[in-house]
Amino acid sequence: MNLGFDIDGVIANFTEPLLEIIKDKYGLALKVSDIYTFDLGVVLGITKTESNQLINETLKKDLPLNSGAKETLEQISREGHSIYLLTGRFGYLRDLTQSWLNEKEVPYTQLHLLNVGEKYLAKVEPLDLVVEDSLEEALEWTRKVRNVLVYDQPWNRTLNVKGLTKRVYNWSQIYSEVQSLTVKP
Repeated sequence: MNLGFDIDGVIANFTEPLLEIIKDKYGLALKVSDIYTFDLGVVLGITKTESNQLINETLKKDLPLNSGAKETLEQISREGHSIYLLTGRFGYLRDLTQSWLNEKEVPYTQLHLLNVGEKYLAKVEPLDLVVEDSLEEALEWTRKVRNVLVYDQPWNRTLNVKGLTKRVYNWSQIYSEVQSLTVKP
């Protein structure tokens, strides 16, 4: 199967390093739950330029992996699935991103850096499943991909009245979803 994964907020723990930078820069001791929307400008009352600077600074840190991410991706890869990494990181961070993935030994088939809000436009093989933490991106993916998982974060909680996506809370649940889609002979 062809499986798509976002990096930041799904594979990488982006939020904890971001909160450290916010504390250093603004003197605010925020919790993860304080990041209630994907738009940092709204959360902090800062400009888009300042928000992009915070994101850029965070992406240049040695981000830790979310628990179970590497092991699950390794297992999925061993099972013969293709892993497409689809991230809204700035294009000039490609080398840094590839170095980080290599250092963390994260297996993947292809890496795609796309504009935030446009990951669903990636030119990839038809995907069987996508895992995303941006609710806006996840909803766009539902037009192209039958199985869209939303990796639970404070900024993506919704009532999901149409049931377009399925919420997952950890990598064990992601693996279970992949297994449930795998056709057994």
